[in-house]
Amino acid sequence: MTSPQHTTQTNDLPLGHGVRLITSNEHGLVALDKPAGLMSHPNAEGDSKRSLLKADYDYDGEFFTWKVGEVEHRAWLINRLDSPTSGVILLALNEEINDTIKQMFSTHKVNKIYYALVKNTPTVPAGSWSDNLKKDVYRGKKLIKGGQLIPAKTRYQVVKAPTGGFPVALLRLMPLTGRTHQLRVQCKNHRHPVVGDRTYGSFSFNKEVAIETGEKRMMLHSGETSMRYAFQGKMHEFKAESELPEAFAAVMRFRPGLNVGKAPAPSVQKPAGRSALASRRFRR
Repeated sequence: MTSPQHTTQTNDLPLGHGVRLITSNEHGLVALDKPAGLMSHPNAEGDSKRSLLKADYDYDGEFFTWKVGEVEHRAWLINRLDSPTSGVILLALNEEINDTIKQMFSTHKVNKIYYALVKNTPTVPAGSWSDNLKKDVYRGKKLIKGGQLIPAKTRYQVVKAPTGGFPVALLRLMPLTGRTHQLRVQCKNHRHPVVGDRTYGSFSFNKEVAIETGEKRMMLHSGETSMRYAFQGKMHEFKAESELPEAFAAVMRFRPGLNVGKAPAPSVQKPAGRSALASRRFRR
């Protein structure tokens, strides 16, 4: 017997650990603030405790489902963020608004702004990156050698480049296409890997940052999502913003020899004379 369904409201959402409601509207469009480390959706049984919502996930329909008593609730996942990425992520409380906004994403009509703390400062303070990224292609279960090249484009702007500490820069990134790991790969390709990125970043630099500040997360944050969309015969606007996490500031304000960041993680042994070494290294 099919469980009765109820029109889901924002206060019905079983938010994951640390997830915060940013805003919602009368159409059922919801923006949440996802912490770094949480998955957009569970990938396997038991993962629901570590995902955006503490609920089961239907991979075919791309929606969360959960029950309150005998009443079944649903929430559709409109877009995704990598687990290490924090910030704005969207849900829909009904299928109609889900289809509308997903169409906006597929035609690149949603404005997205990310912030990334990267190694070194771009020589040109603002511009765009155009790359052809490799996409794996399978024939059945067999990986086809060479794969497929797909275009990716991102606009960037240097927001801040602190001096005297780590050689880092805070970038504002505006992706014009939506490829898997696009921002992380493009930052790497242009010699500015995202700090804390364990897949595409600089392992030695990430380790240095973790030792000195205690910050181990990937420094990529979805700061703003906005759009103008047609729904039920009228035009509407939607905008959601998320503040830059404190971890970014902790790394940017680090100065060798000064305890201005977080205390180093207890499990990390800091070699003697580290501050003097850091002082020489970070002046380059």
